[in-house]
Amino acid sequence: MTVTSSLSQNTALLVAGALAGYAIMMRTNPVRESLRDGWLAIRRYPFIWVCIGFLGFAHAVFELGIRAYLGRMLPHEERPAFQWVREAWRDPDLWLTGSPGSLWWLPSEEVTRTARESFYPAIESLAGLFHNLTTTFPISAVVALMFLMPWRERTRVLRRGLRRRFGTFAWVIYAALSLTAVASIAKPFVYASPEVLPPLLWTHWGQVVVSVAFAFEYLLGVGIQVFLILMAFAWIRGLTFHREALIEVAIRRFVVVLPWSAIVLLLTFLSIDLPLILKNFPATAAYFVETEIFDYWLGIARAFLTLIILVTAGVQVRLALHSSSWRQAMREHFLMMGRAWWPFAWFVIVAFFHYFVWIAVRQNISSGVGEGTALWIAWSLVAPWIAGVIGAWLLASWVCVYRRYVRPTASVSPMEAQPA
Repeated sequence: MTVTSSLSQNTALLVAGALAGYAIMMRTNPVRESLRDGWLAIRRYPFIWVCIGFLGFAHAVFELGIRAYLGRMLPHEERPAFQWVREAWRDPDLWLTGSPGSLWWLPSEEVTRTARESFYPAIESLAGLFHNLTTTFPISAVVALMFLMPWRERTRVLRRGLRRRFGTFAWVIYAALSLTAVASIAKPFVYASPEVLPPLLWTHWGQVVVSVAFAFEYLLGVGIQVFLILMAFAWIRGLTFHREALIEVAIRRFVVVLPWSAIVLLLTFLSIDLPLILKNFPATAAYFVETEIFDYWLGIARAFLTLIILVTAGVQVRLALHSSSWRQAMREHFLMMGRAWWPFAWFVIVAFFHYFVWIAVRQNISSGVGEGTALWIAWSLVAPWIAGVIGAWLLASWVCVYRRYVRPTASVSPMEAQPA
């Protein structure tokens, strides 16, 4: 009893110290006003966090649907687990006291392991904040279908923006986007049909379809992020806009961001998708051993891409708010970082801390309630909305940081140049 009381007291002191340290960090960091303004922005425009949360929620629903589908299609011993609660729920001595079969079971070594494994996903989430925050699949399949049809003149606005920016080469870009849209429509069927398609067809070409579809999902996510950046920027400038008009502005800004996004997308394809494709074909499988790809290469490639995005963090927001080439945006980004490296570094620290804590908490709750239980399913559907609030707050705060500290000396608002 004395040992238990001592542990409880130490835990309480640790939690109190952590909360005090967090309060000091949030109260004294040099970007605290931008963080406050970011919160006010998403309160004024809750669509920012609702949009991110809805996309994550749709992805979670799809994952649960695939899990249920595989639970019916796979042999009994290979099916993913589904159960209402753990077996010890009815045991009055074990339902919450902490055993592998209780309602909540999270041993201390699991907490330590989760905290250790949350470090790199938090860095990747931080990189996504500066480039592509949202998860668009499977909503991307619906948008892809709309993209291939003349829907509300949006496709015409995109084609006009591409022609104005790229000339006759715009038709090549539009054809490539259409190809990725077709792959995006086919992707859900590829995931759901491993038992229906011929094994060789699914193995050899399934990854090709998934990789091409990823391009559409990624670019759609970039377009959505540009729209959310403009919405946060409108709050900063006190501008009034109609959402439909702002969407058209975002499409034109997306065309400006497209070359830089294409560079990141090309690096992603060459370093991640191409090895995954080539390992499935007999002629190249010997050069791309599956165990080596998953154990070593993918980790190195993802770290390389994450580093590039973090080093060039201000390029996307610069292109989204000011029309320029990606080379000019890159030069201005490094000049701006030289002037405002201190507030930028603090924003990175604060954003990473929140992502790290959130990812660790999310994984601990998932482990604590048990994979496949009703509580696990409920948490899987609730977590995307919490992630949406955190992501929207940090994204709006990043726009505030950019506007306050690292904006160029002479800048023109996109909504000043092109009234919404």
